[in-house]
Amino acid sequence: MLERRYRVLGRNSPLFYDKPLHLVRGEGVWLYDAEGRRYLDAYNNVPHVGHCHPRVVAALSRQPATLNIHTRYLDENVVAYASGSHRCSNSHLSMAMFCCTGSEANELALRIAARLQRGFGIISTDWAYHGNTAAVMQVSSLFTPRTSAGRMCARCP
Repeated sequence: MLERRYRVLGRNSPLFYDKPLHLVRGEGVWLYDAEGRRYLDAYNNVPHVGHCHPRVVAALSRQPATLNIHTRYLDENVVAYASGSHRCSNSHLSMAMFCCTGSEANELALRIAARLQRGFGIISTDWAYHGNTAAVMQVSSLFTPRTSAGRMCARCP
């Protein structure tokens, strides 16, 4: 499978581990590989509710069967969700911006920071991964060697 992956995705599409995991399913906090070995997942994007949580799967199935649009149209569900999010967060927050991916969220955060601040600086830990857009890859160190990371913007040293 690894050689097939290289052929269709290229060798620059990153993988974790020297011997990559071939995961085939997830349930709750567990991931399972092709040989049936079980791994505790405390890393991926779903540890909050678990993999394949029945209520989440049901909600995800219902919504696109009803309507599947983005935030550039009026949608009561989006407005209600944003309103509810404010009640659960810091009272100083008054607006929400929704993103599809972590890359998109981090890219947006960089753009907001650059626009609102007079200076620009970012602290990122070693081995961090923040996404795969051009700007975000400059902040991440996991797949980008420090020698490849460049300036974040024209005014940055």
